Amino acid sequence: MAFANQYLIRNRFTALIPGKSSQQPGISVVIPCYNEPSLLRSLQSLYQCKKPTCLTEVIVVINHPEYAPEKAKKKNEQTLHEILPWIKEHNTDRLQFHAIYLPDLQAKTAGVGLARKAGMDEAVYRFNSYDASNGIITGFDADSTCDENYLEEIERKFSNGSINGASVYYEHPLTGEEYPHQIYAGIVLYELHLRYLNQALRYAGFPYAFHTVGSSFAVRALAYVKQGGMNRRKAGEDFHFLHKIIPLGNYAEINTTRVIPSPRISDRVPFGTGASIRHWMNDGEQALFTYPIEPFEDLKKLFSFAPDFYQATQENITHICSSLPDPLHHYLLQNDYLKHISIANANSASVQTFAKRFLEWFDALQIVKYLNFSCQDDYAKQPADIASARLLQILGHSCQSKKAEDLLLYYRNMERNGTFDCA
Repeated sequence: MAFANQYLIRNRFTALIPGKSSQQPGISVVIPCYNEPSLLRSLQSLYQCKKPTCLTEVIVVINHPEYAPEKAKKKNEQTLHEILPWIKEHNTDRLQFHAIYLPDLQAKTAGVGLARKAGMDEAVYRFNSYDASNGIITGFDADSTCDENYLEEIERKFSNGSINGASVYYEHPLTGEEYPHQIYAGIVLYELHLRYLNQALRYAGFPYAFHTVGSSFAVRALAYVKQGGMNRRKAGEDFHFLHKIIPLGNYAEINTTRVIPSPRISDRVPFGTGASIRHWMNDGEQALFTYPIEPFEDLKKLFSFAPDFYQATQENITHICSSLPDPLHHYLLQNDYLKHISIANANSASVQTFAKRFLEWFDALQIVKYLNFSCQDDYAKQPADIASARLLQILGHSCQSKKAEDLLLYYRNMERNGTFDCA
């Protein structure tokens, strides 16, 4: 029995690409596409990549909901008609493009999550026909481009057969003629927020802190199936999906290549890059404020105490938690922390198992909820340049400039070279 048979049956999968792959694929790049003006630029970028040793398939999922404006529907139809002849001209033995067209999807389920799932499930099906459980599925976007070694470096990293998934290094363009200056100014602050958040979580001791950007990840087909596949969320699908994959362990970073996502405005989802830049354009600087360092300091204390909860009495756990900063203590009380710690203890035979069970409850989503909770009454969000400079100071790094763009370049360099020390 091939590795994904049960998954495909359970998900009532029906193939959308006719025929079997011409040979066993090794990489499948999945691109959701809705009302996109420059899909061909993204496809051309992938076409210009140096070819890995395996067959790479690119699966484009052109989709729109039944309630989409007629202009968007017509744009999708135009996109389909544009790329079909392009695909015919550019398919090779080692790089093949496929288009899936999903028009008028039901309003209840339509969205980027469903589009990613449709493409990723299709990739699983095509891997499954060769029982290729080691196949690699990458997330990409229809407005992104990449460096020419993108496919090569993904293949190289996953040649380590134990790796379950990876975040791929990314950089938004910070200058150019394509967008107004204000958009580029906004993307500096937004990307600085993302990089600061990632490093602040590592500083806090959260072991699953990785970038979770939909255009910049890769996952092993077997891990994808084991964790139940992509969700159908209309936004944040990448965050929720990757935080099912990351706790499996053997999750990596690929910093030897680069994805270049678009900084453009978008109204397709309520949060994420496009929505954040839209809020920045409409509401000004405060729309891109980030969390201060204080709630991460709170979390650092919690994660350092967590091993002491193992096989501890409720009285001792209560005593430990009462010593935590007030915002975090109040949050734990509101979220019935004693019950969750008790459940983790009841299902743990070692402190290592308990630590994993504890993080199944106090996971990345719980952390985001706490960060927002703490900034309601106790702390105040602040500009990303101030917060990121403060974290650098705490970690003993020295960036001579306090300008947001210079700080971002410093964070980029440290992350790409793996030289951040968040101990």
